[in-house]
Amino acid sequence: MTARVFGPLFRRTGQSLFRRGVALQGQLASEDRLVQSLRCVAISDSKYPRLLDSDWVAPNATVVGDVTLGQGSSIWHGVNIRGDTASVQIGKNCIISDLALISSINRRNGDQVVIEDNVYVGPNATLDACHLESFSYVGMGSTIGRGAVVESFAVVAAGASIPDGATVPSGQIWAGSPAHYLRDLTQEEKHIISESNIEQQQLAQIYNEVTERTFREQVEALDNFIKYLRADLSSKVEDKLAEFGMPSTHDDFDYIEHRVYHDYVGTVDYDIKDPNHTYGDETKAWLPYEQDLTPYPEVFHKYQENYKRYDEVKARFNNEQPLQEQGESPFTRKLPKDMSPWEAKYDMAMPKYTGSLCQ
Repeated sequence: MTARVFGPLFRRTGQSLFRRGVALQGQLASEDRLVQSLRCVAISDSKYPRLLDSDWVAPNATVVGDVTLGQGSSIWHGVNIRGDTASVQIGKNCIISDLALISSINRRNGDQVVIEDNVYVGPNATLDACHLESFSYVGMGSTIGRGAVVESFAVVAAGASIPDGATVPSGQIWAGSPAHYLRDLTQEEKHIISESNIEQQQLAQIYNEVTERTFREQVEALDNFIKYLRADLSSKVEDKLAEFGMPSTHDDFDYIEHRVYHDYVGTVDYDIKDPNHTYGDETKAWLPYEQDLTPYPEVFHKYQENYKRYDEVKARFNNEQPLQEQGESPFTRKLPKDMSPWEAKYDMAMPKYTGSLCQ
């Protein structure tokens, strides 16, 4: 009885005080409104977006109706997926980039948009009721018509328009409006597309961590950033070196064990003293050697590779006879024998791509 009587009374009193306070603030007052999120809008009990397995859905993306998003896939900023016009099926590890539109223009019953695994849809692309097979690539600003099929490892160039009912064969690049065959896709380009998809997936996971923060976590992150801007420059330098994996403390330097030397070390005959060795073994000749560089940046690995290359070249020159013909130079660039067509050099230099990097 007490809750029924005093509860509404207290609510009306609080609302009245709130309105009077806003009126006293005048132009300085701010009005708070709750806006429904459009990231997951159901149209019925059976037709609603299924997004739980995805990596990330941008806060300003619109996903309506019968939409299924596979594991590892992401929907980026401003994307509009209309599952109320057609059933939209998106597979695993797919990237739907900014401002892309996926819907059925004619809104016919039974229309489907099928996007299989490891597919990239570029920014501002438009997809009608079409079918994109696994590992296909749709460039930015391109249009895929109704009933069109983009087969595996096929590329639709930026700004291209695939006509209704057309098929882009596997391993080909189509460009133009209306689109037509341009050339074949090289093995190197297949690897580049795969690496780009992996980078996009990693970036989507970072975006997900940031956008899913609570209000308190956002405020604390902003406070920490302001403190970092006002911090001493020496601490910023230490943080930057730590990001690169460079040693910054005495423990880090001890872990190196006096093994990493730079280019200023002269030749292999340069003698150094190492106090960590036993008596009688303090003086030794510096030599390039194998070492465990896994906890250090990639640049150290490059140094070690350079040392190996130096030893190979030096041994070659030392073993050559001055009075005999030296033969082929070790720096001679070797080109593939078959240079027609020009893509053949990539097919010979790179292994055949099977798409395993994205799976």
